[in-house]
Amino acid sequence: MGLRFTFVVMLRDYIELTRLFNMGLTAVAPVLGALSMWDVGSLTVWKLFILFIIGSLAHIFGFVINDVIDFRLDKLSKDLSARPLVRGSITRRGAAIFAVSCMIGSFLLSFVFFSDLFRYLVLVGILLVAYFFATVYDIASKKYPGMDLVVASAIFFLILFGASTIGTPTRLAYIVALIGAIQVLFMNMINGAIKDIDHDEQGSANTVAIRLGAKVYAGIIALPVSFKTTGYLIEIVRIALIFLPFVFLGLDPNLWQIALLVVFAVATFFSIYKLYSIKTFDRTRIRKCIGIIVIFMYATTPVMLSSLNIYIILVALIPPLWFFASNLVLHKTIFEPKTM
Repeated sequence: MGLRFTFVVMLRDYIELTRLFNMGLTAVAPVLGALSMWDVGSLTVWKLFILFIIGSLAHIFGFVINDVIDFRLDKLSKDLSARPLVRGSITRRGAAIFAVSCMIGSFLLSFVFFSDLFRYLVLVGILLVAYFFATVYDIASKKYPGMDLVVASAIFFLILFGASTIGTPTRLAYIVALIGAIQVLFMNMINGAIKDIDHDEQGSANTVAIRLGAKVYAGIIALPVSFKTTGYLIEIVRIALIFLPFVFLGLDPNLWQIALLVVFAVATFFSIYKLYSIKTFDRTRIRKCIGIIVIFMYATTPVMLSSLNIYIILVALIPPLWFFASNLVLHKTIFEPKTM
């Protein structure tokens, strides 16, 4: 009984270490890459599932290595005491081995898409580039401003990896990869900066937000106009890319699609405004706001791609349902993951 209990506790610790609450976001990246190819009919649910698992393993690698490297910085924040590394339930060495094992697992799963040696080497090469950018970001994210572009590049190549399992990436696939990269850029440069602004400032982190003057003073958040404007501009570019395929690539839109995309765009901008409007640093409230932004933001690409196949819109449900379910199971809450 004791061994069983120990195993369950250890399993929970490793699950928490993976940042399960937003794994669905990264996991669908290669799936969307494959779905963005015009030849949707050649896809099988089995291969899409394998891509989802590969995306999940890539997600685990990126976040676990990030926690290993940011360990000392994370210890400065009381709000991050629930993280397994911070509370000491998992060692840094154990976490690093876990991350590398996941990376190796993703390479092995890529054999599912093996047709000839050259194509497999190209696929592995693209995936390796994604891991390279993720690792560079993990190492240097707090040391140099603008490293958010590096982690965005990791997602860009992860999406291209998914597209390349079908064939040579199309222009639509590159646009989808760019949209995914911009979403991650916003998540890190804006959402992540506000969420971590307290201990980033204490730890002398060198991020874009800190460089622009974002800070917390006596519990009050100070976000300069330059920082807020940067966030709005990033979102404007992302929304423009969402509508671009309808205008220039011949993607046939339905009226309900356009209406839904407009609703999501307005909801995203309003949610960003609400995040900016938080005056007193309250990580719980910030987490909730970020969760709402992500739900609306990440739903737009599947809605756009549903012009290829109506069932693609179901992918929009995966990140929010994953987010809600993981929070309920691990933290008995819906919008407030304790390890964010």
